[in-house]
Amino acid sequence: MPLDLLGKIMALLCAVVWAGAVILFKLAGDKIKPLALNLYKTALTVAILFPLLLLLGVPLIPADVPSRYWLAIVASGILGIAVADTMFFACLNRLGAGVTAIVDCLYAPFVMTATWLYLLEKPRLEQIGGAALVIAAVLVAAYRKNGGVRPARQVISGVLYGVGAMAIMAVSIVLMQPALSRVHVFWVTELRMLAALLVLLVMFAWQKNRRQLLAPLWQKDSRHFAFWGAIFGNLIAMSLWVAAFKYTSVNSAAVLNQTNTIFVVVLAAVFLKETFTRRRLLATILGVAGSLLVLLG
Repeated sequence: MPLDLLGKIMALLCAVVWAGAVILFKLAGDKIKPLALNLYKTALTVAILFPLLLLLGVPLIPADVPSRYWLAIVASGILGIAVADTMFFACLNRLGAGVTAIVDCLYAPFVMTATWLYLLEKPRLEQIGGAALVIAAVLVAAYRKNGGVRPARQVISGVLYGVGAMAIMAVSIVLMQPALSRVHVFWVTELRMLAALLVLLVMFAWQKNRRQLLAPLWQKDSRHFAFWGAIFGNLIAMSLWVAAFKYTSVNSAAVLNQTNTIFVVVLAAVFLKETFTRRRLLATILGVAGSLLVLLG
């Protein structure tokens, strides 16, 4: 099998696996608060990645890595995992998996904007048009008629959490981008996770109801969903994502990865019984189309 085709298959599998992880995180989030869920999945990933690094022979302290790269990766982990993932889970709890997947399309325009501001890569006209389509998709998805299933305040807060999560995630990705060419991707991932875990532990220590936050993790169903969400989302999907970018072009991998929006919406309708309306279909089409314009522009 040609390596380019293998990379494209892995990118598509990554989208499917991540979609499954989102459903699992939504089921876990029905009982586990965002901070506790993020703390659990981050700690679990750190524990699994550490022996994996040893097995692969990846140095735990790589030589000749400038201090600015260490700082950039640590900052990326704190922003992208400790902060953005917690906000993503809050969005998921408030909006459901289907609408969250549409809000998730903002990731591509935010990466474009962050790259423009940080790496001085100016966006093209079609990319700006794609960003406008994604914004339209989010507005369509968030529009609420009187008597909607969710209260207006819940919808607004969910969208704001989602927008914030995607913006911070984009900044975190751009921050660590220069370091990826110098060190092993799994080492970068582990350092980001460790930095995030330390901050999450501090955030958790400040909570007054720590026992109540952790209590759902002792319940079999909740822990089961959180465990498999972390395995599928943080380990399998991440490995497929890395492999896809290794074997095929960046644009091809990114475009196929963005199809996760479609898979999440479909899986949410099947497993979570979320209503698949014509308005949600329109929002999904606008979001995916806009993301593709940004990525291919």
